[in-house]
Amino acid sequence: MRVYVDPVWWSTRKEPAEVVSEAEWIRRIEAARAEQFVGGLTFDWCPTSCSATIVPQVIETPFGDGYKQRRPAGLRTQFAEWSLEFANRRFNPGHSIIQFLYARQGVDVFNWTPPRETRVRDVICPEYGWSYGELLVDGSRTITITAKFVEAYA
Repeated sequence: MRVYVDPVWWSTRKEPAEVVSEAEWIRRIEAARAEQFVGGLTFDWCPTSCSATIVPQVIETPFGDGYKQRRPAGLRTQFAEWSLEFANRRFNPGHSIIQFLYARQGVDVFNWTPPRETRVRDVICPEYGWSYGELLVDGSRTITITAKFVEAYA
């Protein structure tokens, strides 16, 4: 028999572990994950390539002798940005990515999990674009989509 420990207990560890069934354990994990989502909209397409950049927000005060004092600009000072590319997608699946991003209008926050990470991020997409590619044998075209995701703190 497998023993499943309550995921909420595991993060707090303030009281004795509660033994729960596998189905209850999965339900609690899914409920805990759902709480961290802002809007409930999830971007779940997998990019062909992805690169991340961290942009620290710093206030710099220059002094007359060439010395500069730097300090963080607020509480959350390191914002992540991702450049994504969805290369050579068939038009219909690729067009659904464009429709999703178009509906958010660069304003609405949605959930996204970066490649090779487990943490769900709340992001916006301030810019995206696409280019049409090759003509396939069946008469359809491929499409390559580029997008920029920026971490948003709601």
